[in-house]
Amino acid sequence: MKTLKIIEKKNLWLLISLIVIGLGFWMMFSRSLKSEPILNYGIDFLGGTSLILKSDSLNKQHEINPDNVENVNMKFIESIRHTLINYGIDKSTIQITGEKEVLIKTLQLKDAKSQDLLNVIRKEHGDFEVLEIDFIGPTIGKELKEKSYLIIIFVVLFLLVYITFRFEWVYGVSAILALLHDGLITLSLSSILHLEINTAFVAGLLTVLGYSINDTIVIFDRVRENQKSLVEESDTQSFIALTNLSLSQTLTRTINTSMTTLIVITSLILFGGPTITGFCTVLLIGVISGTYSSLFIASPFVVMFNRFSK
Repeated sequence: MKTLKIIEKKNLWLLISLIVIGLGFWMMFSRSLKSEPILNYGIDFLGGTSLILKSDSLNKQHEINPDNVENVNMKFIESIRHTLINYGIDKSTIQITGEKEVLIKTLQLKDAKSQDLLNVIRKEHGDFEVLEIDFIGPTIGKELKEKSYLIIIFVVLFLLVYITFRFEWVYGVSAILALLHDGLITLSLSSILHLEINTAFVAGLLTVLGYSINDTIVIFDRVRENQKSLVEESDTQSFIALTNLSLSQTLTRTINTSMTTLIVITSLILFGGPTITGFCTVLLIGVISGTYSSLFIASPFVVMFNRFSK
């Protein structure tokens, strides 16, 4: 097997990441100068209006197609979304509950405008019963944002302790820096692509971190196995060669795993509908970034910290 010289090109790998991260943060900074939100925060973080409706039209469609309820729900959701977009509401989440109720969340609507929107929906989709009109306050969005930060911090600290226990502190710190890299890359590309930041985004980000750390641990485990054959651990050149060998041995497995995952995610983006597009886009960015960081970011940090520790 040909051993690739990956560690020797660590400056190139870091430069590529810094360019992407820098571009994303520059766009956030430029938006802040224009007094615009630095990220495209969704209803979950900004607050808005929640509508719960009981639709006669949806119930009739369920009675006509009792064996194809899921498809009926998807078509009804898309028709409601199309109506909202024509009305001028771009940000919205639409769900159909188990009780066949339609839950619509939009940015905050005043009483007159919400009533006007209900009239438009009634005109295009038939009569319905309004079960609830509620206001999602910005305080809820603030609490959700704080909890999201706490969840991410808890996950990172727990992973640091676990990897340090399984391997050494060198591997633990390197893995966390790779996760930080993945988080910044995902955030930067979300800023560039203007992706909506909502609870689905947070869920996608946590999923990405879990995927990335799994890939990184596989590579670290191969490094540790090969390290047993290293005669002199203090020999930096030998450790670099050993790390390159470990990366070369796991490269095919890493690429194959990522490619099969990317095929599924891409299929969901193309055919899954707009409801899950944002979530799947975050996964797509994260899987690519996680594969990149496992190969080209985490391992060079291991070599660097190993040199200092010795």
